Amino acid sequence: MQYRNHLLGFLTLLGLVSSFESHAVVTVYCCDATAEAQFIQDLSNLPSISPDITKESFEGSAWDGTRSTGVQSVTSQGITWAGSSTEASFVRTSTSGGDVHEGSYLMFPVDNRNDHLVPDKYTLTASGTTLYGVGGWFRSSTGAKIGFTTNGSAPVDFTGSQATVTGWTFLGFIDDAGFTNVLVEAVDEGGDEVNIFFSDDFTLGAQSGAFPGQKLQFSSATYSVAENAATLQLTVERTGGTSGALSVDYATDSDSETDTASANLDYTPVSGTLNFADGESSQQISIDILDDTIFEDSETFTINLSGLNIGAQNSATVTITDNDAPALGAVQFSSSTYTFSEGDGSVTITVQRDGGSSGSGSVDYAMSDATATAGSDYTAASGTLSFIDGQISSSLTLDITDDATAEGTESLLITLSNPVSVSLAARDVTEVSITDNEPVSSSGSLQFSGSSYTGSEGDASILVPVTRTNGSSGAVSISCSTSDLTATAGADYTATQTTVSFADGELTSNCVIPVLDDSSYEADETLMVSLASPTGGAVLGTPASAVVTLSSDDPIPAAGSIQFSLSEYQLNEDGGTATISVSRSGGSSGAVGVSYATSDSTATAGEDYTAASGSVNFADGGTSGSFQVTLLDDSEYEGDERVTLTLSNPTGGAVLGQTAQVDLVIAEDDAAPATGLLVFSASELGADETDGLIEVTVERQGGSSGAAQVNYATADGTAIAGIDYQVASGTLMFADGEISKTFEITIVDDGLFEGTETINLILSDAVGASLGDTATATISVTDDDEPPAAGSLIFSNSAITAAEDGGDVTVTVSRSGGSTGAVSVDYNTADGTAIASSDYTYTSGSISFADGDAADKTFTVPLLNDSEVESDETILLQMSNFQGGAVAGDQSSGQITITDDDVLNASTVIGFTITSLTVNESSVNASFTIDRSVVLTGTVSVDLSVGTSTAVAGTDFNVTTGTLQFASGETQKTINVEIIDNTVVDGDRTITFVLGNASGTATIDSNSGSFTLTISDDEQDGGSDGDDNGGGGGGGGSADLMLLLGLMIIFFGYLQLQNARQARAHAKRRA
Repeated sequence: MQYRNHLLGFLTLLGLVSSFESHAVVTVYCCDATAEAQFIQDLSNLPSISPDITKESFEGSAWDGTRSTGVQSVTSQGITWAGSSTEASFVRTSTSGGDVHEGSYLMFPVDNRNDHLVPDKYTLTASGTTLYGVGGWFRSSTGAKIGFTTNGSAPVDFTGSQATVTGWTFLGFIDDAGFTNVLVEAVDEGGDEVNIFFSDDFTLGAQSGAFPGQKLQFSSATYSVAENAATLQLTVERTGGTSGALSVDYATDSDSETDTASANLDYTPVSGTLNFADGESSQQISIDILDDTIFEDSETFTINLSGLNIGAQNSATVTITDNDAPALGAVQFSSSTYTFSEGDGSVTITVQRDGGSSGSGSVDYAMSDATATAGSDYTAASGTLSFIDGQISSSLTLDITDDATAEGTESLLITLSNPVSVSLAARDVTEVSITDNEPVSSSGSLQFSGSSYTGSEGDASILVPVTRTNGSSGAVSISCSTSDLTATAGADYTATQTTVSFADGELTSNCVIPVLDDSSYEADETLMVSLASPTGGAVLGTPASAVVTLSSDDPIPAAGSIQFSLSEYQLNEDGGTATISVSRSGGSSGAVGVSYATSDSTATAGEDYTAASGSVNFADGGTSGSFQVTLLDDSEYEGDERVTLTLSNPTGGAVLGQTAQVDLVIAEDDAAPATGLLVFSASELGADETDGLIEVTVERQGGSSGAAQVNYATADGTAIAGIDYQVASGTLMFADGEISKTFEITIVDDGLFEGTETINLILSDAVGASLGDTATATISVTDDDEPPAAGSLIFSNSAITAAEDGGDVTVTVSRSGGSTGAVSVDYNTADGTAIASSDYTYTSGSISFADGDAADKTFTVPLLNDSEVESDETILLQMSNFQGGAVAGDQSSGQITITDDDVLNASTVIGFTITSLTVNESSVNASFTIDRSVVLTGTVSVDLSVGTSTAVAGTDFNVTTGTLQFASGETQKTINVEIIDNTVVDGDRTITFVLGNASGTATIDSNSGSFTLTISDDEQDGGSDGDDNGGGGGGGGSADLMLLLGLMIIFFGYLQLQNARQARAHAKRRA
């Protein structure tokens, strides 16, 4: 009966076990990418739910505040992380770590006490949502152990070795019964500081539709497309789930300051809305790429997403790679005119390469006479200018002949021709003017009194005054001739080639031009009159040419004249259509008409406006009409541009009025590109006194639109103009697109020792650009002369070595290069790696040399000897306050190196490298090392033995002990222990190893003279296969089996106790 009662009690316990075994299964996953993949697959295949899997990334506005300061909790998209430890744990993210799990990652730093054994705790909650799985990657710098508990009471069964992490390790688990929160605990069992890092992506699983915060974002932050690809497809993806409908707006950004591609020129701008249906995970945006024939290099534009559901990657940059060949460029003179003085000798003419500089090319040049004569005014030259790949300018030399003849200003032409692999631009001819440097003759200079004159068609002749200035001695003359402009010789005037003469002392004479009167009405007409070939010692002055205007004296016909109503028309680039008014004046009899046409001036038909032509007709009595010109708006800054408007072919007896040709000005409406800042290339420049000419560069930074100029000048620093350098000043001219210019400064080399001197450089009066921050600069000129006769002072030995026990160190100061006058210098010591009062006595003072005294002087530095083993240490030696004209020599500073003598008396120290190690019973073997340090010479030995242990030799382990011999120079011994795996549940066992009986000068390290090896019993592992790096595994079964075995042992013990009690009672009754 009593056994039956016992059996019933045991069966009750079995019922509890059965109940425990029916609890939901918890499956754990460790420790690599294979385990992670299995975890996600198993989570998505849970039979009891339709799972929704999300990636919790530690990014977004909720996490931004944790980048530099830890907080107690963060909630993002309904998921909350909170630090729940009583110690100094907190939640913080960083963007500087990562490697294979890079990106933002969550880190849990804790207090840095050395006895850190209490777990730090962090709780994950998904807004009350039931979770079924949690997994992520963990890293620790200290090998911390991580534990998980669900709903505050159910620990997740990771093995100790699986939960201990150093490098990135995946840990995850699935509980098919679900849980609402997870407690993560981190502890270092060795008591060190703990830093636990969670990877950026943390995988969570819950019932379908449980997670909020779905986001729409680009699949990449950058895309690349060829210019001739026609179309680019950009993918917008949906993260955080696909349940429900979502939408997002998109648009290309035409206002981005960083983009280099132009809308409608390089791509077609787009905007719109993407609508994602339930379950839809991605959509695409299509953008047309426009192919042109212009080489532009790679260009970029930006496209943005906007709305309530956008993710972090809501902007993308598209790079269009060019498929056109680079431009070879066009060559031309840098200016259409140059002016030099007759005394300038050889001058340089610059030829520039614009619009491209790809590849090599060449162009021929040749000089020819205008009013100057080759051989007497200049040396004619011709040749070829070559350009290498990337070269944007070259130059040629013009040799000017200086004579003693007063000739006035003369000119010659230089022409470019025969371009090879380049083309010719507009300025392929330049005129070079040579100004005379001889004084004006006493006979004077002859020129017109003005540059324009008027007369009437009804005048018999027009008198054009010629004046004589700067002298009137003797009789002189000059040739005067006419040429057509809009007037015609023979019809409007008589062509003239005459001589204008001046008597001695006469100051004014006239060039007479006969005028021909007709009966036809004509608009005002013009002719040119020119002077040349002065005689009698006179020279040609300016102006040497003038324009004569002939006005008609005939009545305007009754049909009237037709002309533009305004002298200029203007409309903004975005104004659409310009209306051009045409008027009829001086008569309106009969029907008349006139043709009109547009033509390019600085604007280009098809790009800036639509070409227009046709006729404007006037009815009898009509006085006004008009036509229209359509403007084309673009987004490129070009400045104001002009279209030429022309009237022609009047009909019906009408004539053209004075304004038969005018301009339509297209006013720019786009923002002007940056003109840039003018600065020196560096604020600090260097030169040697012997350099002669040095070149200084001025740069145009941050933009180069339009022409610009800036004045430059030198100013004294410590250097003096005329003595140390030659004054330089002038103006630098920057062409449109030009980004650098140079000028030269002459350095004067003298025989005086002055030390380094400075020259100040100044930029001023910028036009077409602004001055930048470095509009001033300094040139430091290094002296090349010997120091003065007073000499230089140096440490004769700037690198002294002395033993620590050597007492005082003597330091010698020498005087060289002269001994004139009395001089002195201060000296002092300073800490290098040696410390005053610990390693030496601080020393300072002054050393003096009398006039003519060049003998060495000394001072001493006391060294302090200690018994501490140290590396070599240094004391700094310094000089200052040079007096009497002496200067610092090359060795005006130095150091004393103190060699340590204490290591010679030290002993060999032997000890274990670690004091404890834990291995699994299935590990086969374990190893540890014994180190020798401090003194490594000589042979020493030490005994290794096994001390107090719970492990049994031959049953749990095998090891060889005894005396270890270290040869001279040998620093380490490795000991191997064979681990014997048995099938007995015998718990963790320890082996203690002890060092003793050190021989010779060896001693045993008091802190590392013993070592404990712990063998972890693998029969307690609940059926684990012992592989720390396995994939999925575990469950509740192994723990339940252990509980059952324990209950059986208790039951049989209980039976034995009851039997003993009954035996004692029976004996008592018998007594």
